[in-house]
Amino acid sequence: MFQQGLVEETGRLLERGLAENKTAMQSLGYRQVVEHLRGERSLAETIELVKIRTRQFAKRQMTWFRRQLNLEWVELQTEDSPSAVAALVKTWLTD
Repeated sequence: MFQQGLVEETGRLLERGLAENKTAMQSLGYRQVVEHLRGERSLAETIELVKIRTRQFAKRQMTWFRRQLNLEWVELQTEDSPSAVAALVKTWLTD
């Protein structure tokens, strides 16, 4: 996210009122980058904090998914084509 310009994007959004948007300020990364831009922490500390918050969020998502009924996890590989994945899903839907 940082390599793709999160800090610059956040700066532009602040100019357009991001800080007043409570929902947007709750999203991963924005709040921490705003705090960095306000001088509350260094960029390195901000990057580490965003990594921590992202891992925490992913863990909460996995916990939620595990509690759902009859989930079947699918391991996809980067070489799997979209049509192959679609065919796999279609077989599950017709079973």
